[in-house]
Amino acid sequence: MKYLLALSAATGALSQDWVIPSDGIDTEVALTVNGYDKHQTMIGGGCSGAFGVACDQFGASGLSPENQQKVTQYLFDENLGGLSILRNIITSTQSGSILRDCPATPSSPVNYTWDGSDVCQVNLTKTALKYNPDLFIYADAWSAPGCFKTNKNESDGGFICGVRGTNCTYDWRQAYADYLVQYARFYKEKENVTISLLGAYNEPDFNPVTYSSMQSDGYQAKDFLEVLYPTVKEAYPELNVSCCDATGARQERNLLYELQKAGGGNLFDIATWHNYQSEAKEPFKDRTGGKPNMETEWSQGSQEFNPYWDVTGQEAEGFQWALYMHQGFTAGDASGWSYWWCSNNNTNDDVLIRLAGDDYYIAARLWAFSSYYRFARPGATRVDASSNAEDVYVSSWINTNGTVSMPVINAAHLTYDLNVNLLGLNVTKATAYLTDNTHNVTAMESIPINGTRFQATVEPRAMKVFFME
Repeated sequence: MKYLLALSAATGALSQDWVIPSDGIDTEVALTVNGYDKHQTMIGGGCSGAFGVACDQFGASGLSPENQQKVTQYLFDENLGGLSILRNIITSTQSGSILRDCPATPSSPVNYTWDGSDVCQVNLTKTALKYNPDLFIYADAWSAPGCFKTNKNESDGGFICGVRGTNCTYDWRQAYADYLVQYARFYKEKENVTISLLGAYNEPDFNPVTYSSMQSDGYQAKDFLEVLYPTVKEAYPELNVSCCDATGARQERNLLYELQKAGGGNLFDIATWHNYQSEAKEPFKDRTGGKPNMETEWSQGSQEFNPYWDVTGQEAEGFQWALYMHQGFTAGDASGWSYWWCSNNNTNDDVLIRLAGDDYYIAARLWAFSSYYRFARPGATRVDASSNAEDVYVSSWINTNGTVSMPVINAAHLTYDLNVNLLGLNVTKATAYLTDNTHNVTAMESIPINGTRFQATVEPRAMKVFFME
């Protein structure tokens, strides 16, 4: 924590340089929350330990047992990072897969192997569950085993044999479906862990060549999901099936459009997408038939680790991530939003917490996540919220217990005075939690609510959550 305190002290002076006087400027902003106008249900925020980085979080690069617990708690504890989603990779490399040796044919005997580690993801999952017992666990495959694919390789793209456009000796779709269900079964029966969501694809619109991948369009996805979906529901009726983790929101919409045209709109439960190629600009409900959607991966991993809230203006800073999530929730009706990796022993921006031996450094973007997910818990319903100022962004969520979260983001370099009007809510007080260059989701003032109204302020270049009870 010494690092964080030093960082706050260092950046505080910088933030003051950007504050402008409000003389002669209208600082009054009207916010309205309409509890009668309901939207999507919250699943939560998350991250991943895929490709072995979970091992870094559990000592492979020198992190002590004490700090392994602290890092995981910072991420998943409801009173700290507040994350509720963990995305695990269903490893397809031969050394890490549950299928080490491919059967000769789809009807040949299959020998699955469970090593109890799953490249350290078992440890990450169970420790995260310790701090968040209601964790939503997304098990997602980047590729089928190579012998199930057209290119006989678990990397370099290729297609699952049996979908349209392939010409393989055997149809391996059922074998792949059984393989995915077996992964969930191992977690259930060997680890007493229930998988929440099962996925067969990762960025099927993209071929990275160098790592695990498998391609598909929406028509081919229908050909496989018509096998996977009933297989999953027969084994575990409560287990959700995803489609299809495209590289961007627009790419996902295109894939879902094709899936609908092929008659497969009922073969998934949650639409999943990444934010690399394009952001959400409209709701997904016309492509999902009303099913939820969530963003499941994004980071700016090519840059040096940026721990700041709002100092350099780079896209990896916490303030920017608050705005990204606001866009996803309000424009895309997203039910969840996940970063790429949880933590890693590197110097890039692809993590929420950077590890360095037995030290760890928390990026301010984790506090942007916390500002949403500590106060809008899984099951919360987003309700309509509006601002009459273009540089003040507001959203609002009603939790299942009746408490209300209202995150407000001030993009201006001056303090705004807020006049808040609440419709259809039964609350009597609001507690403000501030995040800026010198505060990390810090409890500030308690504000009485007079009938349907209250007044407050929001600081420059800040995110302030008003938690109402």
